[in-house]
Amino acid sequence: MNYCGYEWLKRTYKLDIDSPKPISKIGGAKSPDSRTFRPEYQPEEALAGHLLFALKHENLNLGILKALFNACDTEELEQWISENPQGLQTRRAWFFYEWLTGNKLNLPDSNTKFKYVDALNETSYYTADKTNSPRHKVRNNMPGVPGFCWLVRKTPAMKAFDAKELHKQMSNAYSRHPMIGRAEAFLLTRDSQKSFEIEKEKFDNRAVRWMKTVRAFMGSRLDDSKLFEMQKQLVSNPDNGWRTDYGWIGNRLPDATPLPDHISAHPDALESLMGSWIEAYSLMFERHPVATATALAYGFIIIHPFSDGNGRIHRFILHQLGKVPVSSELLEGIDEYIASLEKLSAPILQRSDWTVTGDYNVKMINDTSELYRYADATEQAEFIYKCIEQFVTLRLPQELEYLNAFDEAKRIIDDAHDMPDKDLTLLVNLCVQNDGSLSKKNRKLFELLSDDNIAFAEKTIKESFADYFGKL
Repeated sequence: MNYCGYEWLKRTYKLDIDSPKPISKIGGAKSPDSRTFRPEYQPEEALAGHLLFALKHENLNLGILKALFNACDTEELEQWISENPQGLQTRRAWFFYEWLTGNKLNLPDSNTKFKYVDALNETSYYTADKTNSPRHKVRNNMPGVPGFCWLVRKTPAMKAFDAKELHKQMSNAYSRHPMIGRAEAFLLTRDSQKSFEIEKEKFDNRAVRWMKTVRAFMGSRLDDSKLFEMQKQLVSNPDNGWRTDYGWIGNRLPDATPLPDHISAHPDALESLMGSWIEAYSLMFERHPVATATALAYGFIIIHPFSDGNGRIHRFILHQLGKVPVSSELLEGIDEYIASLEKLSAPILQRSDWTVTGDYNVKMINDTSELYRYADATEQAEFIYKCIEQFVTLRLPQELEYLNAFDEAKRIIDDAHDMPDKDLTLLVNLCVQNDGSLSKKNRKLFELLSDDNIAFAEKTIKESFADYFGKL
């Protein structure tokens, strides 16, 4: 088969890394995992020819580029760049080499008269603010840093979601609500509760501490100390830093042998990985909410920097950077959510060599740290956008309707029968959970109320919540 671009480079230089998706080839039969080009696209059978093809015609693959630059003959790369100093792709290749490896090629700086070229095509990718690199005459708009840079492409699906302006719709819905602050606090509580349900954890005192932490950190930028504090509020035995032992997620065989579905990053690599992750987080904090939230939240959970609590912090990041609480949607679409995670973890698992320790943990044999630094999270971003649309168009109106009905029911019942607020709140909640009626089991909680009082409350709640019940 006549491979070209990244796949040719991978095979020629025997790079220990996954093939690109899709694979590019010249001619041959079409297939779902490949892209076929006409014969006139055939590159020169050399590093320069296939690198040029990859940069011009394929999705940017930072993992392959990093592996290639560590393996190829730099003199060959220098000769190609020096022979084509004004070329857009040669300057991009030069920039990527020095940005990814931290090494300098033996080349003089670019001619100051050359026009700048973007490192990343802004019509095809979500990017960071531009910073000029005079040496290469390249505008660095990479959505990350050399040690952590996950990409999200502007696919037709992503562009269609962008055009719907879902965040503007949500903002407008909030602004019309008579009690904006209370509505936001209510939805934040709901989101925290659902995040615990995803983990099959009880909503207990830890959950209350977690909600307070979420409220405290939602409007501020995260750093390592805030992440450590978040984990401390979530688990009974926090790491007090990054995880120091090996980590994995999965099941066990009958003899207790681990059967991983995901292998966490090596503990020795966490300082470097999470340092770079935090740099990328700071760089992208004010950028496109969905692309940024997806890349950083999914990158966080794939690295898995803590022994426990990673999932709930991952969903906090989705909420904070994505500006929408989607834990309820993730729980409703749990199978698709898990699949979105597995698509990123499966390639890492496949390339991880590990053995079982005496205490039935896993121990990494090979160095896989590079696999956590670069990824394409476009499919995951499209999924998160679907969750946001579901929240904004369905759940948000429903939850705001709930708040309005709740306040109305409480006011009417309280006017008729003066009750302590906590008892009145409990009465309304229990009735709403049972389609407007108080169950026989819960009737004993309100012994001071007569049957007529209860009947009045039930009638009031059914009338106040009629629209809400109709949307369920």
